[in-house]
Amino acid sequence: MEKTVKIYNESFSEVLTDIPGLRFLDFDEEGVEVVTNSQEMKGRDGVGLLGPASFGSYTLILRFFYRGQDVKDYNLLKKRLRSLIFRRDPYYVVHSDMPGIKYSCYASENAITDIGDRFGSFEISFTVYKGYSESLLNTSQFSLDKADKWQVEGGHLADSSIKYKHTDSRFRIYNGSDDAINPTLGYEMMIKINADAPNGFKLVNNTTGDVFEYKKAIKKNSQIIIDGVHPIINKQRVGKDTNWGWINLEKDFNDIEITGKNLGSTTVEFIFNFVYR
Repeated sequence: MEKTVKIYNESFSEVLTDIPGLRFLDFDEEGVEVVTNSQEMKGRDGVGLLGPASFGSYTLILRFFYRGQDVKDYNLLKKRLRSLIFRRDPYYVVHSDMPGIKYSCYASENAITDIGDRFGSFEISFTVYKGYSESLLNTSQFSLDKADKWQVEGGHLADSSIKYKHTDSRFRIYNGSDDAINPTLGYEMMIKINADAPNGFKLVNNTTGDVFEYKKAIKKNSQIIIDGVHPIINKQRVGKDTNWGWINLEKDFNDIEITGKNLGSTTVEFIFNFVYR
């Protein structure tokens, strides 16, 4: 199978390996930077208070081989690559060795490093600024016939019960990430809710204990979107009409429930990317 590298965002798309003579060899992900949230206390050994760790950016290295005509040809290639990878806005990198994953990147300073003389092997370094990679697709694009596009251990994606849009009041949401999806940490998740709820409703993750409550009446033709931690109706934030709660997703399966007095029909959809450390 031909090995490929693609970079893209909303305004452009380029396949680097479409350049004649350029071949993608392999990749490497450097170690993750762990940032501990701790505070020492006088009179106690070690760390007195230890909070959850966060994760810094890391480096993605892609190695290539180029066979050109001469040194001039090689220098022209590097100039072209610099114009492609150095951009004002960040972009995604996708490569064929991990085809179900995308990296939010910008090219590192002095990104192109010569390994051989004149022409031959070289590597390009990218800073993965989010500190994690993501599934190429989000859950709104999930179907069993696309299961091979999701790089998940354990084989759960072959489970025919996995879906992300539900009309039942109780259902399960599968998070195939390496980590919990916590919107307060910057992970993107959108929950779309249509409910016939004359007395409001509660959306509960029984796995994590999280509760989101909307306290006003709402009809099913009016959609509420929980965008991260912000509830929105008709492009207006409506946090004042809620309990100021939000929903997290633990790794693996999460048991979700929507309840409310005289609650009628409902449709709930979870849209997010899996994240990988």
